[in-house]
Amino acid sequence: MYWPNEPKEAVASLSVLIIGAIYYVTPLRHWSNQKFFNDITEILRTRIVQIAGENDDPSLYSWKRLRGIFFSIIDNDKSLAIKASQAYFNGYIWTTLADLRVLAALMTIPSVALALLGQTEAWFAVGGFVSLALLTIPASFAVTKTHKKIGEQQIEIIEHNHLDTLREKLRGIRERSDPSHRSNQDGD
Repeated sequence: MYWPNEPKEAVASLSVLIIGAIYYVTPLRHWSNQKFFNDITEILRTRIVQIAGENDDPSLYSWKRLRGIFFSIIDNDKSLAIKASQAYFNGYIWTTLADLRVLAALMTIPSVALALLGQTEAWFAVGGFVSLALLTIPASFAVTKTHKKIGEQQIEIIEHNHLDTLREKLRGIRERSDPSHRSNQDGD
């Protein structure tokens, strides 16, 4: 591990950490990746409900309600460990592309400002940053496609090895959400 020896080095490191922390707490990555995230989670949500044999009701079987079940099954099955590590690695690439898209788009702003202030070389930077931001879009579609394939493979394993558990968990969601079932329980 490297520790700065000079105060100037420490200040430079601190400024990078502060910028990184500000980026981390902003919704920029979320905005950049939301469409791709929604595509994946909707396919997973739909397939989980489908293999369990339930009628698809997105208000009942939302990803928010199903994700804990999905990840619990994956985390407790060693046969899914390789698929999980593939999904995590793919997720790193996925979020890196989202970060690159945001940062390239943000760097376009000062580059345009410099170009408009007479720094004609800055137009090359504008072109480079815009190109980089645009190139991350098809790359994100490709990585999302890979993520969908990994998710489908995970769903197949769940269908073969954990279908009873999945059905039981979805039945629990349905029963907790059914007002007539709750009032029957309250009256018992």
